[in-house]
Amino acid sequence: MRFRARPRNRLGTNSLLDLVVFGRAAGNHIVEQGFQKQGHRTFPADSGDGTLGRLAALDARDKGERVQDVANGIRKAMQAHCGVFRTGALLDEGVSRINELAERSQQVAIADKSKVFNTARIEAMELDNLVETARATVVSAAARTESRGAHARDDFPERDDGQWLRHTLFYSEGSRLEYKPVNMKPLTVPTFEPKKRTF
Repeated sequence: MRFRARPRNRLGTNSLLDLVVFGRAAGNHIVEQGFQKQGHRTFPADSGDGTLGRLAALDARDKGERVQDVANGIRKAMQAHCGVFRTGALLDEGVSRINELAERSQQVAIADKSKVFNTARIEAMELDNLVETARATVVSAAARTESRGAHARDDFPERDDGQWLRHTLFYSEGSRLEYKPVNMKPLTVPTFEPKKRTF
C-alpha cells in the first residue's frame, strides 16, 4: 500500500512554528522573572459586582431582543459602514448604527435560564464583547482622518504622519478616545522610519 503525503498549509505551518519557538521563549522568560514571587494586586471588594449584575439583569428579563438579531445587525452594519473603503459620512453613519445596536443589546432576553452549560447565556454575554469591539473600531476609524494600512479612506487618501503617527485608545465610558505616541526609540536594532507605500 502506498501513501502520498498531503501538502501542508505554509501559513499554518509558520504559525505553529512561531507558537512553538516563541511560546518556549515566553515561558522561559516568565520563569526567569519569578512572577510568582511578586504577588498580586489587591482587587476592590466589589470587583465582581458588574459581571454579576449583567447576569442578574439577563436572568430577570423574560421578553426582549433576540441575541442573533442584534449580532447579525452588528455584522451587517460593520460590513456596510466600516468596510475596506471608507468615507467620513459612511463611518459617521456607522457610529450611529452601532450605537443603536448597542442600546438594543441591553434589552436581549434568553429563554433558557439554566446554570449548567447554557450556550444561550454564553452567546448573550459574548454579544457585549461584540458590541464593544464594533464601537471601538468604528469610532476610532471615524476620528482618524487619513489612510494607513487597512484603514483606507476615500476622502483622506494619504497617510498623515504629522497628525496620526500615534496609537488610538478607546474608552467605553462615553466612547472616549485618547492617543498614545508611537515609540520610535530603538531597543536593539534601528527603527524602520515610517514612509509611504509605493507598491
